[in-house]
Amino acid sequence: MELYLIRHGQSFNNTLSNAEGRMSDPPLSEVGERQAKLVAEYLHSSSAKCHYGRESFEEGFGLDRLYCSAHLRCLNTATEIGERTGLTPEIWIDVHEEMGIWLEGERALPGLTPAQIRERFPKVKVPGDMGADGWWNRPVESEEEWVARAGRVAHQLRTEMAHLDERIAVVTHGGFTKDLLSALVNGGPMDGDSFSTQNTSIARIDFDLRGFQIRYLNRVEHLPPELVT
Repeated sequence: MELYLIRHGQSFNNTLSNAEGRMSDPPLSEVGERQAKLVAEYLHSSSAKCHYGRESFEEGFGLDRLYCSAHLRCLNTATEIGERTGLTPEIWIDVHEEMGIWLEGERALPGLTPAQIRERFPKVKVPGDMGADGWWNRPVESEEEWVARAGRVAHQLRTEMAHLDERIAVVTHGGFTKDLLSALVNGGPMDGDSFSTQNTSIARIDFDLRGFQIRYLNRVEHLPPELVT
């Protein structure tokens, strides 16, 4: 399996210099919308550009499946990718960002409900086990919880998906990408900000039954310099 981790486009919160005005589930900014269109076109028309593993397609990454977080910014980004590649985005709850849906001083803020998702993103596949009251209705996630969640996803990739002859893209978040890579490489958190990703950057990790290889991280060649954020 070839796994492509794609960070969402710049969100409204990414444009803020501090927590003032922060939204609990922000949409993409204008820049983020442009980034999403560019990464979608890149995935559709440019080669994966790696000389190892399965041979590159003549055009495009040749993605087989597209997953995304249930956060609005990832749904926005994945929808652009789905439109350009012809894939149906599927929500994977466990790849959401650290802490979940939250605002300072608030408790148990809701995530989008299945009905809201289907209305706003009719081409997105909603998990059958998502409750009618939304994918997030609980207090802020603790570090212990997000570390354990990244470990679950790492285990699933290595034990349930590594054998697949597929190219799978996951639209996720900077924090979760760091947590997942730390779980794969170190079995848990690593000191410092070990893995940094920019908006709509692409990372590639190849899996097989023997293990995994990180092919590249934070690729943003689809963006002009003024849109690298």
